[in-house]
Amino acid sequence: MWDTSITLTFEDSADYEIGRRLSHYYEVNRAWVSLQVAKEKQRKKQKRREAIERGDIMAPTRKKLRSNTMAKSSCKTSVVIDCSLDEYMGDKDIMKLVKQIQFCYSSNRRSQNPMQFYVTGVHGQTKDRLEAIGDYQNWDVNFTNKDYHEVFEKKNIIYLSSESDNILEELEPDKAYIIGGLVDHNHHKGLCHSLATERDVGHARLPISEFLDMKTRKVLTINHVFDILLKYTETKDWPQSFCSVLPQRKGAQVKQDSQTDINRSPPMEKEDCCSSVEQDTRPQASPVSCTTDNSDNASDRKMNDPLPEDIVLDQSENTDQEADFET
Repeated sequence: MWDTSITLTFEDSADYEIGRRLSHYYEVNRAWVSLQVAKEKQRKKQKRREAIERGDIMAPTRKKLRSNTMAKSSCKTSVVIDCSLDEYMGDKDIMKLVKQIQFCYSSNRRSQNPMQFYVTGVHGQTKDRLEAIGDYQNWDVNFTNKDYHEVFEKKNIIYLSSESDNILEELEPDKAYIIGGLVDHNHHKGLCHSLATERDVGHARLPISEFLDMKTRKVLTINHVFDILLKYTETKDWPQSFCSVLPQRKGAQVKQDSQTDINRSPPMEKEDCCSSVEQDTRPQASPVSCTTDNSDNASDRKMNDPLPEDIVLDQSENTDQEADFET
């Protein structure tokens, strides 16, 4: 009968021993990794329980994010990023635009009641960049190659522009608020307002000057504007919305009279204004700083919080570049 036993040479025995040790190392390493993962899960659960006991507001879980859709949201306010301005931007600015769209999507997904988020005029370089980062069509965002004025009725369109003389007082559910998708470092200042005027659509500016004093130019990124509108849908409070989103470097301070009606009467003539100041001898309180609550700074939080699992960002570049949106 044929002998099926195998006689190992010295070399075979050495290879076998190496393989056995590697296999043992792999098993031990896999067990150690599993243990660390289990400990990390337990630590997160404990941290979450403690936060709930303290009354802290916790970020939504992945399960919650998957079910937190625009269709189920009670917020029907539409916010649109107009991406029909490719010709005014270079490749790097297109990349920054797409990253800011991703940040807007991330913020909207984390909101208890997401806004109705549209991205219109998707074509050319912007479309190519979106396709390069993944299956963006599966995001909970209304992407379309149509322009915003083809999607919404003219009477319901409000284009946000710093050059507008109209002040945005509140957000209405039947309106569509357009944010110009232009990242050009103010090389085309006033372009969005000019386009809105040419198309004879409504326009308005954020009431930053009515509520805040700022040490720097009031230039915001697209995702900052989006986050301010999103925060306002939750709080119905402009100062709180601004302060929870604007970066600390802006040095924003709430004006003392910011709680008055935004439709207050126009300022008096210079002579009357001066005389009224002379008569008012009451001491003035120091302005309230927007940077007192660092925990609610959306600019810092956004870089630390994980994004929804369907988007991956390359954060090697500075995504906090200022877009052509000066309010």
